[in-house]
Amino acid sequence: SSHFGSRVDGPVAREASPPPRLHIERQPASMVNIPKTRNTYCRKCKKHQPHKVSQYKTGKKTGKAQGDRRYEKKQKGFGGQTKPVFHKKAK
Repeated sequence: SSHFGSRVDGPVAREASPPPRLHIERQPASMVNIPKTRNTYCRKCKKHQPHKVSQYKTGKKTGKAQGDRRYEKKQKGFGGQTKPVFHKKAK
């Protein structure tokens, strides 16, 4: 699981043939291949069907969430870093 969420766009038409690929985008080697479609429940059809899926990045934090406010209050004043800072990155 990553920080990227996936959004379901809508059911994919089964009869329609895929459009011809004119422009192929090259992804950097570090990117992970993720399926373009996912079999999920469609409320309109009331059954599972393939849906187009797109990747979304996490939105910008506002800093107004309860945890953010609590952390800022705890950090205020003398005493240095109050919470553990994660340093062990994946190898």
